[in-house]
Amino acid sequence: MQTFPRISVITSSYNQGAFIEQTIESVAAQHYPNIEHIVVDGMSTDETPAILARYSHLRVIREPDNGQADAINKGFRAATGEIFCFLNSDDTFLPGALHRVAQEIDPARGRHVVMGRCRFTDEVGHFIGVEHPSAFESHRRVLEIWRGYCIPQPAVFWAREVWERCGPLDERERLMLDYDLFCRFSKVYPFHTIDQVLATYRLQAQSKTISVTDAQRLQQAIAVSRRYWGPPSSLQYWQLRGSYARYRLDRRRRAAELLRKGRQQWREARRLQTVPYLAAGALLAPDIVADVVVMPVVKPWVWQLLQQRARLRRLATLVKPTRPHPATLAWRDFSAQHADRWVGPTYIAPIEVSGQPSQLCIAGGTEGFRMPKPITIELFVDGNSIGRKALGYGQEFDFTIQLPPLAIGAHELKITSNTYIVPFNYFGVDDYRPLAFKLKELAVIVTS
Repeated sequence: MQTFPRISVITSSYNQGAFIEQTIESVAAQHYPNIEHIVVDGMSTDETPAILARYSHLRVIREPDNGQADAINKGFRAATGEIFCFLNSDDTFLPGALHRVAQEIDPARGRHVVMGRCRFTDEVGHFIGVEHPSAFESHRRVLEIWRGYCIPQPAVFWAREVWERCGPLDERERLMLDYDLFCRFSKVYPFHTIDQVLATYRLQAQSKTISVTDAQRLQQAIAVSRRYWGPPSSLQYWQLRGSYARYRLDRRRRAAELLRKGRQQWREARRLQTVPYLAAGALLAPDIVADVVVMPVVKPWVWQLLQQRARLRRLATLVKPTRPHPATLAWRDFSAQHADRWVGPTYIAPIEVSGQPSQLCIAGGTEGFRMPKPITIELFVDGNSIGRKALGYGQEFDFTIQLPPLAIGAHELKITSNTYIVPFNYFGVDDYRPLAFKLKELAVIVTS
């Protein structure tokens, strides 16, 4: 017989009348049979009180508070559930989220904290094509916030005992209150991750995420992280101090710049000047050389060799492609064209057909990047394949392809690519987008 543990959802609110109804509706639409939704409102003066009054199932605490952390702590003190979470008054749950969490969370099996995926939305609630990075390695990795924050707060749920042991929220912390809490959680409990989008995170003008710069947010997060490094006598302290020092050195960006200068000297036939740049770049960041130069050549060859010898197939796992960085996976559903005209492994766009017969004209390139393997793209119109095109390792391309007979009007074009590069591996910059090629021209022409 299926059981439904009680889930307590805490929402703090202050003058978020433009969004809070969507938050409430997303919780109600879960159709989860054992839910408690507590809204702690800090005496809103907008339409929030009227909206809350329309929902009789809500448990509303309406009184002045001392900030968001204080409001959320009030809600958890009143909560009666076995599973806890907090959902901000401008965020939402996606259908089926709470049923999935109830299936996954299980303290008896060591699953005290469950974390799913979370999509960013714009002010009106539309998915912007990118997710919050979501991954868990260890407590130490959580503290290495300078390597990227991979815990999407609206998609994190935990057992009551976790809160009782590691809570409450630090009411002195205004900006990184959820990060501070998750540092404490991860010190005691591993996070069980599930590959499902559970929630949305709204990027709107009044949110704390938008109100500060990335640099300000990171500096505050590092200050929070330092609280949990431990004493200087501990190994973890020195591991984290070393990791932070490497971050401050910015070695990957510096190495990428040295390698770029070396390539430029080579192209200008200054062979002797090339060596110092390449050697310095390789010494500073051998991982960049491995990612960009060695592994694209070695991996396919070794993989084929091992696959041909049955007794060595178990070793083939050593050279299988590694899982992309969480910040790269966050772009997995992005299918538009970026502002710099690059497109990812899947690109979708409308095309307009004005007559028959018609051809699709496409031009682009990879800006000199060498792809991990030869690029092959496949083109689809309205879901039907219209052909493939081999583009090589990465050069300029310009071709036309005949379109099948199509009705006059709008149609959907999709282009999929079998490989991509990530700028971080080349430049050391914080650009983790998966990029297949730069699309410079896309047009439909009627042929006579």
